[in-house]
Amino acid sequence: MSRLKENYQVDFDVVDFTGKLSINGLCSYMQTVAAKHATKLGINFYKNGEKPTYYWILSRVKYEIDTYPRWEDLVSLETYPGGYEKLFAVRLFDLTDDKGELIGRITGDYLLMDAEKGRPVRIKGATGPLSVLDFPYEGRKIDKIEVPEVVLREQIRKAYYSELDLNGHMNNAHYIRWTVDMLPLEVLKENEIVSLQINYNASITYGVETKLIIGKNEAGNYLVAGNSLDNSVNYFTSEIILRKNK
Repeated sequence: MSRLKENYQVDFDVVDFTGKLSINGLCSYMQTVAAKHATKLGINFYKNGEKPTYYWILSRVKYEIDTYPRWEDLVSLETYPGGYEKLFAVRLFDLTDDKGELIGRITGDYLLMDAEKGRPVRIKGATGPLSVLDFPYEGRKIDKIEVPEVVLREQIRKAYYSELDLNGHMNNAHYIRWTVDMLPLEVLKENEIVSLQINYNASITYGVETKLIIGKNEAGNYLVAGNSLDNSVNYFTSEIILRKNK
């Protein structure tokens, strides 16, 4: 029960113009298998209008892709608890091809929230269903991402109906979509994303105008941030690492 594997055939709606699985498509797989696994563990999401004991907030996530599957390829995504890191419950995902070879990894830092109190639940020392999460995380930590100081381009976007989740906030996958959309198409024609990390810092709600900015850090990787128009609120920051197309 501590692990769950789902099998997928890469369909037309989750590939990009190269015919490869997109990061957005992988995020969709991730959210589906995580929700199913949470239910199996007895740590449920909202369902049929009933208020659960707990709910999850994804705070940080990092996607690392060694080899991209293509349209109609068969893949599997397996998820399992990675332990706790301070207040975070770490969830790990392994992406494998039809031969069982590991081709990608996802690390997610989640806050488990008490639905009645609206406060994070401490995982260390937890009992009952939460005890399966009660062990220290020993993998690589997901760090803070800075807002780019030198801005290459800006764009204003709003969250609309099709981008909202059960809580009325913009769905996690669309923050990723907004991030990737800031990259010039010429860059994506010559390169693919080897790593994408996104830190969710505040919720974007319906109709809110968000200023997206893109720049680079000292390592030459792209940084994307979403701020309020007056820069008083940072909604998210992300870092994209590219490699030449294989």
